[in-house]
Order: sequence, then C-alpha cells, then structure tokens
Amino acid sequence: MQMPMTEIILPVHNGLSLLRDGLDAVLAYTSRRASRLSIVDDASDPVTAAWLRERAAAEPRWITLRRQDENLGFLATCNQAMARGDSAYVVLLNSDVLVSPGWLERLLACAEGDPRIAAVNPLSNRADNIDLPMAPGTSFLAMNGYLASQRQGRCHDVVTGVGFCLLLRRSALKQVGLFDPSYGYGYCEESDLCMRLIAAGFRTVVAEAVYVYHRGGGSFSDGHARYLHNRRLFDRRWGQDYRRQFRAFRRADPLRPVRHLFALPSRWEPTPALWQGARELLAEWRGRRSPQKLARLSVRHALRVATARRPCPRRALAQRLTPPGRLRVTYVLDRLVVAGGVLSVLQLVNELIRLGVEARVAALYEDPLIHDWRPLYTRPLIYRNARALLAECPDSDLVFATHWNTVDWVRQLLQTGRTRAAGYLIQDYEPWFFPDTAIAQRERVKAGYRLLPHRIVMSDWLRGRLAEDGHDSHKIPLGMDLGQFYPRSRARGPQPVVLAMARPGTPRRGFPATIAALAAVKQARPEVEIVLFGDRFLDRWRIPFPFRNEGLIIRQDRLAELYSGADVFLDGSEFQGFGRCALEAMACGAACVLTDLGGVLEYARHEDNALLTPPGQAAAMTAAILRLLDDPSLRRKLTDSGLTTAARYCHRLEARATLAWIEQRLTAGAAA
Repeated sequence: MQMPMTEIILPVHNGLSLLRDGLDAVLAYTSRRASRLSIVDDASDPVTAAWLRERAAAEPRWITLRRQDENLGFLATCNQAMARGDSAYVVLLNSDVLVSPGWLERLLACAEGDPRIAAVNPLSNRADNIDLPMAPGTSFLAMNGYLASQRQGRCHDVVTGVGFCLLLRRSALKQVGLFDPSYGYGYCEESDLCMRLIAAGFRTVVAEAVYVYHRGGGSFSDGHARYLHNRRLFDRRWGQDYRRQFRAFRRADPLRPVRHLFALPSRWEPTPALWQGARELLAEWRGRRSPQKLARLSVRHALRVATARRPCPRRALAQRLTPPGRLRVTYVLDRLVVAGGVLSVLQLVNELIRLGVEARVAALYEDPLIHDWRPLYTRPLIYRNARALLAECPDSDLVFATHWNTVDWVRQLLQTGRTRAAGYLIQDYEPWFFPDTAIAQRERVKAGYRLLPHRIVMSDWLRGRLAEDGHDSHKIPLGMDLGQFYPRSRARGPQPVVLAMARPGTPRRGFPATIAALAAVKQARPEVEIVLFGDRFLDRWRIPFPFRNEGLIIRQDRLAELYSGADVFLDGSEFQGFGRCALEAMACGAACVLTDLGGVLEYARHEDNALLTPPGQAAAMTAAILRLLDDPSLRRKLTDSGLTTAARYCHRLEARATLAWIEQRLTAGAAA
C-alpha cells in the first residue's frame, strides 16, 4: 500500500523518563517513507529541552522541533501544530505512549479502508472504554504481535476516540474544525471533536490489529476538578446524543470478541482492595476527618472488597502469546510492593522488554500502588500461592530468584524442566536481615545461595560477602533511571534543608542513629529544615525535633524534587547492598553523608563525592552534616563530583549488561 503522508505530533512537557522510552519507540518502529515527526517542547525544564535538541539533531530531515517558552497545554499545542501542516493525516501522540512495530501502517490501513473514517485509535492497556489489559505474563509488544497476526483489518466504530494516540484525517478536520479552545488545557476535547465528526457523517473507530502501551493518569495535578468542569461543558453540548450512542455501543460490545481471546478465569482477591481502602481512610482521618467523607469511603471500599477479582494466570495463554523465538526471562518475587529492590527488578524488566526480550514478573501478591509508582510494560503474573505459581508459570529460558524465600520455587522450576537455566539476583546480603541471635535463620538464607547455579550481585562488597561464604558471583552494577533523577529547577528558600531516609520498621537502616544525629543538627542550627521520608507511619514515632514528614513517596518525580531541594542528604543505614537512595540524591545534586560499610563503597568516595562516617555513630554524622552546611565550597565540590558519578549508573546500561550475561549463560549451557 502506498502510504499517504502523515505528520506525527508529539507535545512534550517534562516527563523525561517515559519520554525517552516513548520517543525511542517512535524512532525504532516508524517508517520514514511517508511520515514526519513534529515535536513541540511545551516549556519543558532545561534538562528535558536539551535532551530533545540532541535527539532532533540526530535526524534533522525527519524530526522538526519547536520550542514554546510558555506552557500552553496539550490542546492549544496540538491545535497550533495541526494548523501548520498539510499532510493527509495527523497523529496526536502523548509523550507517555510506547508505539509498537507496524503501528502507523496498520492505523493508516484502517483509515484508508473507508473514506468516512476520520479518527482511528489503537487498542491499549489504558484507553477508557476501548482499553484491553495486557494478558498476565505478556508484554505490550507481544500483545501487538499477536493482534497483528489475528485481527488484521478489523476495526469497530466507537462513540468517541481517545487522544493518547489518535490518527485524524486532515480533510475531515478542515470540515469540522480542530479542538475547541473552550476545553482549556484539556479533558474531553477529543470527545467533543469526535462527536462533531460523527455529526458530520464521519466515523471514529478502533483498529484491533494495533496495540500500544499508554502510561496515562498523570496529565494534570488538578485533574479531577478540570475533568468535572469540562465534562459539564461536554454534557451541555452532547449529553443526549452521547448517552444514546454510548448505550448502543455498550449493547453491541464490538470489542467482546477480541477481549475474549485473552479471557481467563478469575478469583476473589480482597487483600489489595483492603490495603487501598485502609490507606485512603487513614489519609482522610489524618486530614479533614469529615464524617461524611469517611462514611462514603467506607461504603465505596466495602463494595470494592466485595467485588475484587483477579485473573488466574494460565501458562498456556502466556505461551501462546509469546512470539516464536523470543528470549523468555522471568523474575520471581514473593510480593510486588513499593520497595527499592522491587523497583530495581521492574525497571530491569522494562528495559529487557525494550531490548526485545519477553521479560516477565511472577509473584504471590501485588500492591495496587505499584502501577502508580512505576510503569510496567508487561502485566505481572500474580498467583494465589506457591503451588499455583509452580503449576502455571510459563516456560522460560532463564528464571531469576530475587529474594531468599523465592529460591526454592525457582529451583523446582529448574528441576522440572520449566526453564533452561536459573539464577539468583542478589541485591542485599540477606542473612543480615535477621538479628545476630537468629543463627538458624541466617544459615538457612546462606544455604539458598548454593541452590541455584548462577548469581548476580550489584557491588564488589556484596560479591566479597558471597565469596566469604564460598560462592562465586557476577557483578552488574545497579542502574538508575537518569530520565527520572536529575537536578530539578526549584526556588531556594532562606533555610538550609537536610533530607534523610527514615525507615524505623526496616532492620539495619540506622533509624536511631539517624534521628540522634538530626536532633543534634537541629539543636546546633535551629534554622535548618529537616525533611524525612521512607515510612507511612513516621508520626507514630517520638522524634524529638520538628520536621516535615513526606512519608512513603510513591511518585518518583516527587522524590527527585525532594533530593533536588536538599542541601544535604543523609542515609544512616548500617549497611546497604548497593545504596540506591544515595546515588539518586547525587544524581539530583544533593551533597551526601553516608556510612562507610556496604555497597555504597561501590561509588561513594570520602571527601570526593560524599562524606563517609562509621555506621551507628550519630556524633560523626552530625559533624559531617554541620561541616557541609558551614562550607559551601565543599558542598559544591561533592555535588559536582556526585553528578559525574551518578551519570555512570544508568539502568539502560544495566539491562544491556544483564542481557549479555543471560545470552552467555544460555550459550554456554547449550554447548555443554
């Protein structure tokens, strides 16, 4: 098919982490033959703007980059970009979307099949009434490949399209107009446009043969209020027609056949809903304590608990959806919760998927906050118990244990032939999770190190600990998402800020020494603002000084802002397997005070990029913090050196090194 000319419009306002993955996907999977990419930088921060200039300069014939010094928002930015062009089609693409192979060709094939089709959406994991969740254990790329082979040429009318990835026929836009500026910064503007297209005799459809990933959910900080305002405007214009058409759409349920392809039995799973409800009720109790709001929340969450269902993963479905010949790697966790070790696994899985691996995550529990915390380019396999995991985990080329209590599961998968090879991703020295008196438990954990044939560690310190126990290992340093952690622009207040990780419920994180050190700092420098994060219940502890409680931070952007706003960051842990937080703080420009034991020595150098103190020595920590507060030149020196250090620890490098190691192990195993 001769492709008509298409302009892809990509508005960008910050969000560098997902933008990097999204733009990489556009560059990798989009034909240059009859398309061009127009990126509009809608007043992004300097780091994002510089990255965009670098990428645009690499393909000047295909990419046009325009910069707006004032943030106009998605609606106005798209209108200006659409008004400038003359291509037959335009695609509006959010910066938190990852496209997939053949995406543009198949969207165009759908539109070209009927001149009345004016708007085409792909299927996606997050797209309102046309979403299609990824099957458990299946990446968005595998979903796209399967749908391309099974649903080619199938498209269905929908009432309104969704703006995350929307192909529009330009001749139809000339007839009905662009987005209505009455919708301000956005919400409901694409629904209004689609209703105008339908009223003019055009069709808005979804193409079943295309699947893309959409992060979603982060458009506006005032999203709910903005949506309600714009929805009232939309309903005044289209309410009766929209409700009639939407009821007809629901009755027809045109996506039922494609959704049925991925149908699974489900089970009642109340635990995640219980936790989510408890969090919201606790937040309201700590806030306004409105009896009416508490009552409404209680009723709402009781209904959610009563109706909470989770699909039961099936080995056969995941294996059927896996593209032939694709490398299959599975990481087994006991629980998917908000924790640094889990974050390391999830970002590694995402990067392996981007590198062409069918990487999976298997666990026995999933905290709903995971999906607000970190994007995930596959859907986790969540099993009722270990027995179900062992029975239904898809076949793999390599399976990793990630915690001492997952080692035996992985060993059984290896022994039963469900994986060609097995390894242990060791992120911390786990015997030390238990007190010195728990000798039997420590020995049990140590015994797990010899149950699997291969071990990966993240630091020389951890490799040394395992060597002392008689086990060899391969070091692949941890990587950070440098699109997430970089110095953010912020207005400096008059008070110096000391930021510290405080996790009283986690063993060996040095909470008593941390609090004692900060109390002495506050006594010596009353003007210092102390900020603590890392635990949801810090206010239950007797902390002898005023502080700002940031609690358990879910939004990684918020964490980067805190690091960037701190003059000094303190991690008083007794040891770390690597020390992610300190490296994140360095990447954001904070001067660090750390302890001199454990994996932080992989990158931390005393008097060069950090000040190091003995673990548990509160007086030494206090002296180091005061020294940095009193010596701006030393603080600048540590900050500059820390930025250089952090730049070497990229999660993309970690993923490439991991993939090379996996391929070497599998090749060696095949030769043997």
